[in-house]
Amino acid sequence: FTDVVVPVSGNDSVIFRSWTATDANGNSSMCDQIITVTDTTAPVITCPADITIECNTDSSPATTGSATAVDNCDATPTISFTDAFMPGTGNDAVIIRTWTAADDNGNSSTCNQTITISDTMAPAITCPADITIECDESTAPANTGSATAVDNCDMMPVIAFTDVVVPVSGNDSVIFRTWTATDAN
Repeated sequence: FTDVVVPVSGNDSVIFRSWTATDANGNSSMCDQIITVTDTTAPVITCPADITIECNTDSSPATTGSATAVDNCDATPTISFTDAFMPGTGNDAVIIRTWTAADDNGNSSTCNQTITISDTMAPAITCPADITIECDESTAPANTGSATAVDNCDMMPVIAFTDVVVPVSGNDSVIFRTWTATDAN
């Protein structure tokens, strides 16, 4: 036989096969066969594992993993993704990343990866320095100093304080001020 291969599109093609039968005396006859080659099988896709990341961590595939795919006809199927973002409470959220693998014929398959975004780190708080004041001065933070705080996810953590006043003698006392910084989580 002899073949003439005509590409159609993607991985599809048509093979025009000419068969020839020849006997010992050189007599021959011929017939033609048309073989249509199609790719209707979608790639097999494998998603990266579900993952939990801190709220200030990069959520790109470089950090959270990438899907892989194999195909019966296309050696390098195209892999892409789309994200659906679902906010949670505070700084928490969930990203449902849908991965798609497509071959040259447009056959495709999908899988989902769940990326959980969580804020588990407490704000870093800095207290004002200890101070001594006169008995008639204000004990308000505007006079005695305020704590400051930074957080990995919350730009404005809430800062609050509680006081315990311990009388010492006469008009003297000591205020034990406890500062607390709280983020959105």
